[in-house]
Amino acid sequence: MKNTWKNALILLVLAIGVSSCSIDREMEFTDDVDFCSNLNLENIDKSIPVINQFLAKLPDGTSKEQTFESLKAWLNSFPCNVNATILYALDLTSGHEQMNGIAIHVNDKEVIRELTLDFAVVDNMIAYSQITGYVYYKQDAIHVKTKYTDINEVFDFINSLEFGVKQIENGTYLSSLAADTDVLQSIITNLKAKSYTTDSWVTGHLHWYNANIVVFIRLYDMENKNYQADWIETMNEYQFENYVNGAKHTIVFYIPEGTGEQWETNFTEYDFVDWAELSHTRYMIR
Repeated sequence: MKNTWKNALILLVLAIGVSSCSIDREMEFTDDVDFCSNLNLENIDKSIPVINQFLAKLPDGTSKEQTFESLKAWLNSFPCNVNATILYALDLTSGHEQMNGIAIHVNDKEVIRELTLDFAVVDNMIAYSQITGYVYYKQDAIHVKTKYTDINEVFDFINSLEFGVKQIENGTYLSSLAADTDVLQSIITNLKAKSYTTDSWVTGHLHWYNANIVVFIRLYDMENKNYQADWIETMNEYQFENYVNGAKHTIVFYIPEGTGEQWETNFTEYDFVDWAELSHTRYMIR
């Protein structure tokens, strides 16, 4: 049965290749050289429409597994080292590993990176008939848990280094402004409009921690001293105080890739650092 399915799959791939031969030559990528010359991080986005044209030629009713197998075979048919592979993950319902993605390997300044094809989501369902781009990860960040609740001390620490700041976590601020729903909503709306915040990481409540208003916020790119100054002004405007009994600030720094272990050691030598742990950053190509 397994061999029968495999043979049928091979025939499917061959049939697609034959039927699309004349069409492929009309694409922007006119030959294998074009595709292969863009097999690098700077230009790989140019392959997105080409892959989508291939996926669009698959017959209706093609299963996810057949799509992955066909796509892998097609990508690996190019003369360059695409090294397309099928990714597997454990299905928690069945307890078995199942196909869940496709990855290719591209050059990034002499580093070979694994890029996962990011399939589109349509009506809250993954559509295996098109991709929106690629996703990849770099081990270029480190979480540093400080003993600081005072944001001024956090900024001083950041300014003593030459690293970019991905984010500052565990920001908890108390305000003595009137515990009024409209006041709170106005604060939250204005904070979300800042260049260094995001909608999903600004929340607020009334009458928490014995304060009229409490705000939880995550700050981004705070190596920018203009952002730092603006945040201090904002704290004064809304009568924010650091919650001294709350969680201490964690700073996520960007570091040169491959230096994580070194900086884990370096950061833990500071007496105001509880721990440091390297982490990954998720990048998207569209």
